[in-house]
Amino acid sequence: MTLRFDPAHIDQFKAQIRGIPGYPTGEDLPVREMIFESGAIWRLPDLLLAAGMKPDQVLSLVMDRTLMKREGRNLKELLLHILLNAGYQFDVILLEPDSTGQVHTDFAQINFVKARLRPNSAVMSVGSGTVTDIAKHACYMYQQEHNVPPLPFVVYQTANSVSAYTSNMAPTFVDGVKRTLPSRYPDVLICDLETLRDAPRSMTVAGVGDLLAAFGSYADWWLAYRLGMDTTYTEFAQTLMGPLDEIFLAQAKGLREGTLESTAVLAKLIALGGLAMSLSHATAPLSGYEHVISHVLDLIAEQKHRLLAQHGTQVALTTLLTTTAYQILFTEFEPAEVNLEHCYPTEAQMKARIESSFNPLDPTGHVAAECWSDYKIKLEAWHAHRADFEQALRDWPAIRAQLNTLVKPPEVAAKILDAIASPARFDELTPVPTTTEVEFAFRNAPLIRHRFTLGDLFVFLNWDQAVLWTQVNKNS
Repeated sequence: MTLRFDPAHIDQFKAQIRGIPGYPTGEDLPVREMIFESGAIWRLPDLLLAAGMKPDQVLSLVMDRTLMKREGRNLKELLLHILLNAGYQFDVILLEPDSTGQVHTDFAQINFVKARLRPNSAVMSVGSGTVTDIAKHACYMYQQEHNVPPLPFVVYQTANSVSAYTSNMAPTFVDGVKRTLPSRYPDVLICDLETLRDAPRSMTVAGVGDLLAAFGSYADWWLAYRLGMDTTYTEFAQTLMGPLDEIFLAQAKGLREGTLESTAVLAKLIALGGLAMSLSHATAPLSGYEHVISHVLDLIAEQKHRLLAQHGTQVALTTLLTTTAYQILFTEFEPAEVNLEHCYPTEAQMKARIESSFNPLDPTGHVAAECWSDYKIKLEAWHAHRADFEQALRDWPAIRAQLNTLVKPPEVAAKILDAIASPARFDELTPVPTTTEVEFAFRNAPLIRHRFTLGDLFVFLNWDQAVLWTQVNKNS
């Protein structure tokens, strides 16, 4: 299946997407090149120049210790060999794992990289999402703090795993809670197809899973818009990404077998995902209820000092939960039964609820305080837009019909996961979260940030959370 908008042809791509309704008026996409090619690694010296690097500059190479192979060779050694032969000088900035054995996107890592940058630096990240986010946000902060022009920044993508590579935002742990911070685009994205094909298959599966979030996130975004909670909604992302269900089912065999053609399609979709969010000026198009559930699972893992599960695969499984929850809403919600006076809790009530939920997990109170600082923005907006909710109750049949066009049934997501041989249950994740932890995440996810999703509607409707979880867990 041919993608309607192909980021490999950059000038044509930029011209085409400007015509999509919802494209930000007057905004130019600063990415200079996006390469999706067999053998792209050999073009590295020229692509560094295309990013704005000068031959006499020192290249800061940001990477971790993960061993990576490309056609049987050590990928990082090959990259260094290519750079040496081309006469480049480089400084390797090596990210070290924490006590869990993983590198996480946090300010300790970001500040470590930032301290090594210089005004004449050019920067290249060599890694998947975490390494990319750390490197790009270090570049962004360096530019902001030193008031210098943007440093030339190249992303060498090593796995088709997440949409970080083309995004100008960075999901970062702040007091244990994931927050999405403004960051920067790359100047050049390099997707060497052999590198991506030879990445661990679990990462490729995760890349599909991360994009399956769209099966519920488009609906979450529109719901927030319809209730007056988010004025930024457009259909730009949906148009740009295309019919993901059809594309993934068409490419499933190739993704399973690791063909270069399907590897390229997934790499392009992942690039489009990052751009869809960046040009929408929000992660909302591809990050809804399912992502906040995943963030709470990550929060639990962080507090318990254990490894994080593969992000995209975890998101795929939480998408099964949220799309199932939408089906329950469509079937069972009766606007005539709503008691409006019970739908508007006070700040004191919700702050106490957040503290009672998260203080057992973090007795210092830092997590609860960070959650409340963001959540109270949403609570204030919910009270301010009561008239929108009252109108929505009157218009529920039309709203349900529109949501139904935006939500994909959980069976479709499950079919895709099966077709690509992805984990389909939480007990197939590594590490395995307990059922109690997944339930906690599902029920408390709405409490951690200000974005409105289906989960918030259940909270404000006083829906019986125990019954809802039982239904969702049984049917997803």
